[in-house]
Amino acid sequence: MRKYNIIPLLIFCLLAGNSTAQEVFSINDAIQLALTNNHNLKAVAVNKEQAENNATAGNAGLLPSVTATAGAEYSNNDTEMEFMNTGAPEGSDNRMTLDNAASTSYDANVRMDYVLFSGNGNRFTLNQLRESATLEDLRFKQEVENTILQVVEGFYDISREQENLNIAKETIVTSNRRLERLHSRYLLGQTNKLEVLNAEVDLNSDSTSYLQTEQAYYNSIRKLNVVIGADINTIYEVNPDFEFLSGLTAENVLDKAMTENLSLLAQYKQEDITELDLKITKSQRSPTVSTYAQYGYSRMNNDAGQVLYNENLGLTAGVTMSFNVFNGHQQKRTEQNARLNVIAQKENTLQLTKELERDVMDAWFDYDYKQKIAKMEAKSMEQAELNFTQTKEQYELGQVTSIDFRTAQTNLQTAKSRLNDALYQAKVAEYSILQLSGDLLNQVNGQ
Repeated sequence: MRKYNIIPLLIFCLLAGNSTAQEVFSINDAIQLALTNNHNLKAVAVNKEQAENNATAGNAGLLPSVTATAGAEYSNNDTEMEFMNTGAPEGSDNRMTLDNAASTSYDANVRMDYVLFSGNGNRFTLNQLRESATLEDLRFKQEVENTILQVVEGFYDISREQENLNIAKETIVTSNRRLERLHSRYLLGQTNKLEVLNAEVDLNSDSTSYLQTEQAYYNSIRKLNVVIGADINTIYEVNPDFEFLSGLTAENVLDKAMTENLSLLAQYKQEDITELDLKITKSQRSPTVSTYAQYGYSRMNNDAGQVLYNENLGLTAGVTMSFNVFNGHQQKRTEQNARLNVIAQKENTLQLTKELERDVMDAWFDYDYKQKIAKMEAKSMEQAELNFTQTKEQYELGQVTSIDFRTAQTNLQTAKSRLNDALYQAKVAEYSILQLSGDLLNQVNGQ
């Protein structure tokens, strides 16, 4: 009974079960799904919308405030009053007592308040709110870039594991044929049992590698599903594009990074915001001139009193001015801290500029070397394929041993895996270059 091929049969059953048609994704498909469904991106979009809502003239105090009020009051009391005795005959009663004396009052008014001048602090505040909205937009774009990079890493990781799975399948097929050939030769007395056992061990090892690769493949799919907002158990294949961009140079990438990198642009915007904060703080030294106008109606009815009712209808207006004469040097301290914030942000900008220049050069050399490695691995795979083809022909003619054939097979498998990994590393490095240069979103939108 041939027991040696139980594990290969299980593997082939597994391969047959996974051969059903699946949806095929391109990198652009995955990116668009992430931009639509990613939950972190949606949360950051809320912050962006809130900042845009805040950037209004009314929120900066440039518009008047109008309030309307109305009220009514009723009271019922027992009242006793004594009047001054001026000119009345002696003995006359100057007291009056009223039971259940009712009193009612009504009032309604509309009031407008408006700050005429406050050292232009409200205008600086509006500019600061608008700059803050622009900063949140830049942060949103940064999150978009980070999401795209997560998709790229996840997508090409699936591509790598998908190709490794295909390599593992080919290896199993080749190892199984080798085992069947050796077993047939063993039955004919043309080889010994040791070679058959070695082939069985190799096939079992290849089967184990296939299962491990398949596990890594499904893990990589689930990881990407989280990023693109898909159902965690959705299974699909990917169609990778390993065509690299042309025309990229270190000088061009660095020039673009200095003008379009989102992190640097956000830092410039943060610097502008702190400068506006200093202007707002300085404006508090100026007097605040405000005006108000009120149009109202009021009426009071009183059963107990010399005036039975009092009614008013009309306009009231006025101008007020306030000026901070002395507040314990708090104004001076606040201005000093605001100036220090401006200095700190300028230093942060200089530091970030140097770090960005370093990161760009590091990323460029990383990308350049990985491309060179990928080209070398492609040549190595071609040589391994040629070596395997020739070794296979000689093996079928009985001119090389089974061990020589296995060595050529293993070398080919290793060469394919190394090329696969090199392409993955180079493609991810290319997208990192695009992010640093600020060209990632343009590249994605142009796909």
